[in-house]
Amino acid sequence: MSDQPVKLAPFNPEFTAQNGPIDVERRSLPHGLSELSAGIVRFPSGGSSEPWTLPYEEAFYVIEGQLSLHVGDETVVVPAGEVVTLEKGCTVVYEGEPGTSAFFSLVPANWLETAES
Repeated sequence: MSDQPVKLAPFNPEFTAQNGPIDVERRSLPHGLSELSAGIVRFPSGGSSEPWTLPYEEAFYVIEGQLSLHVGDETVVVPAGEVVTLEKGCTVVYEGEPGTSAFFSLVPANWLETAES
């Protein structure tokens, strides 16, 4: 355990990325977590992502707006205040109405390094 086991994870533009219409704030990335990754996704103008096959397990808590997840022929609509989970290996299209924001968490935190090796 580090000498600071509890750390605030404020916004840091260095750890922000875009995925189509989605702004992704990777809040836990610079804080040394080895198992869990977490952050905020925002759809400032709304829209849909390209299909993505998850190399990790993921969960969302919708803070504001409405998140729609398209998996095959199924669409799951997640209103503000609700939680949704996604299994590793599913192919999903993320869609948010303008102004949608959600907290996400995923495991494992090092999925990108694992996928590249």
